[in-house]
Amino acid sequence: MPPTAPTPDAASPPTASPSASPSASPSASPSAASTSTTERAQALLQRLAGDDARLRDDQATAIGALVDDHARSLVVQRTGWGKSAVYFIATRLLRDAGAGPTLIVSPLLALMRDQLAAARAMGLQAETLNSTNVDDWAEVEDRVAAGAVDLLLVSPERLNHPRFRAAILDRLVATIGMLVIDEAHCISDHGHDFRPDYRRIGDVLDRLAEARAEPVPVLACTATATDRVVTDVAEQLARLPDGTDAEVVVLRGPLARDTLELHVVDLAGHEQRLAWLDAFLAQLAPPGRAGIIYTLTVAEAERTARYLADGGHDVQAYTSRLDADERTRLEGALKANQLAAVVATTALSMGYDKPDLGFVVHLGAPSSPVAYYQAIGRAGRGGEQTCVVCLPTAADERLWEHFDVAGVPTEGEVEQILDQLDARTATSLPKLEANVNVRRTRLELLLRILDVDGVVERIEGGYVATDTPYVHDHARYQRLLAGRRAEHEVMRRFLDPATTTCSMQLLTEALDDPAAALCGRCGRCTGRPLELEPRADATQRASDHVRERDLPLPPRRRWPSGLPQLGHDRRGNIDRALQAQPGRALAGVDASGYGAPVRRLLDALPTSAAAPGDGPPRDATVGIDPDDLDEVVDGLVRLLARWDWSQRPQAIVTLPSATYGVVTTQVAQRLGEIGRLPVHDGVFTAAGTPPQAQMSNSAHQAANALSTLTVTGTVPSGPVLLLDAVRSSGWTMTVGATLLGEHGGGPVLPLALLATTAS
Repeated sequence: MPPTAPTPDAASPPTASPSASPSASPSASPSAASTSTTERAQALLQRLAGDDARLRDDQATAIGALVDDHARSLVVQRTGWGKSAVYFIATRLLRDAGAGPTLIVSPLLALMRDQLAAARAMGLQAETLNSTNVDDWAEVEDRVAAGAVDLLLVSPERLNHPRFRAAILDRLVATIGMLVIDEAHCISDHGHDFRPDYRRIGDVLDRLAEARAEPVPVLACTATATDRVVTDVAEQLARLPDGTDAEVVVLRGPLARDTLELHVVDLAGHEQRLAWLDAFLAQLAPPGRAGIIYTLTVAEAERTARYLADGGHDVQAYTSRLDADERTRLEGALKANQLAAVVATTALSMGYDKPDLGFVVHLGAPSSPVAYYQAIGRAGRGGEQTCVVCLPTAADERLWEHFDVAGVPTEGEVEQILDQLDARTATSLPKLEANVNVRRTRLELLLRILDVDGVVERIEGGYVATDTPYVHDHARYQRLLAGRRAEHEVMRRFLDPATTTCSMQLLTEALDDPAAALCGRCGRCTGRPLELEPRADATQRASDHVRERDLPLPPRRRWPSGLPQLGHDRRGNIDRALQAQPGRALAGVDASGYGAPVRRLLDALPTSAAAPGDGPPRDATVGIDPDDLDEVVDGLVRLLARWDWSQRPQAIVTLPSATYGVVTTQVAQRLGEIGRLPVHDGVFTAAGTPPQAQMSNSAHQAANALSTLTVTGTVPSGPVLLLDAVRSSGWTMTVGATLLGEHGGGPVLPLALLATTAS
């Protein structure tokens, strides 16, 4: 985004920027921008960013390529460089020459709002069509048809909206003067499941080439792209329907930001991280400059904002759960520095423009240098030194792995979806959800992916199947996952306390920036870590806060493929009547909350203490600290009191464990006494199978659990708590719940002392 007031980035003298490297082919050198185009562009830039603003060399080159040559161009330049100025100025020049409106595909509402404001400040008639202004669509459509709109912003999802396609897209293909693809790295692997509809832009490019006698200028721009992504995007821009390639101008500059001061602060527990945030806001946050605290999940954003607000900080959460009006209000309050900070998910990330942003802190590390660089790009845009901090957590890698596969369809899921669709009658999303055993958010994502692949089509009323057969692209998904796991390795190095490499250099090298170098400002370059002394009350409040959070255990709903080959005839969906209900765990992977006493309790007994068939040791409480047991049981009582179950459990059933059986029994008995619930400690018999930790995938984990557990005791009727010491893959809980249901028990509410992995 260009600034709406002069900033050092926009106003700096012209600087040379390297053109595309050979790996970014196809590329071409444009004809030099004509003097008249350059002069007019310079005048428009000053109108946009102030009298001191000067057009950068690559800005002039890009504008000339678009306006004079009608070229396809890819601009990869750091945040704050002025990429939006290129397409605003080019739009004005093209419109003055009689061209149609510019169509901008942009990913986020916050980014759209900033783009609209900046475009209007330059005198462009700018409008948007998105999910928040559907009531205005007809009026906007009329203005577009009348030629009264210079610039139209849409989200990638609009490209597949039936009404948009029918009423607007065909007209735009015939008339637009330029197509702009903002955050163009989303066309490549990053957009596979982040915003699948970005992949539709290839169809729009084909339609433009087929419908227009003369080439239409196309600009793709991003602040973050590796060599591989640059090559991929450039090749997609070049591809023409007739099999030939258009020439693509690739302009790529250095990515390092000289206004950012990067730090990694490694703390042991979540209580310490929350107390550190409290101290940071009180001691280091610049007065009068609001900042952003990012979290990896919506729930964590809401919890963190609540904790900080309880400590007297003017902080609010910004997540996808907010409606459009509330998001707009918070964006305005943040820009006006009416808040100390917002605690946000990536709903407030790419393109959000606040030149005087006071700081960016990540509570939990993003999974890739691309995602991290994008988010911290919100900082330092106004030229002031800005503190950027990452507080990694022990749960980060679990979330990375979870999100890695969240948008990768399985063949079984696709089979379920296609079985419910026909080619003539639309099936609505609610009807699909009722008949397909996939949670709503994942179902919506998979439908978008299948729609982009041409296997299903969204029409008025829902989805239909097409004639295109589904072919599961194993190779593509393996490449996708391999690329993401390579990015994880970069982030591990970035976060490692033992790393001495300059933080900015490490990030920009990961983005294949040939100009990557020591920044001289980060904590590793200066050797000066951020040291804060949290308030005593903040630490205690943080401890109480963390102990009140719930760690959900999502149930597994489908058997993994391959079980028949492993000796168990289980396949497809798990019968709904036999599925476990959503469960809870008391502690997670780090020492936060109840993690420390739970770990001490689990470490108290030797592995052989409760070996199957040997019975409990002579003294079943040997090694157990009574204080730890009291603390853990008290935490479970509090957890159960918060649990919003539909039916109160009537009994406790324990799962046997060769390692933790004694602990499970002790905890169950104490809970049973407090809650007046009978404890059934002998429902299951466990075979001497290998530990689940030795099983490497879902099929083997499920098969091992099926081979281990047998119902030999009396199954209590009615709702039961199914108690296990450690919940890892979730398959032992799943098999236990299924067996209880098959013997007349249930519903089953899983309860674990410790959860080590996400479902």
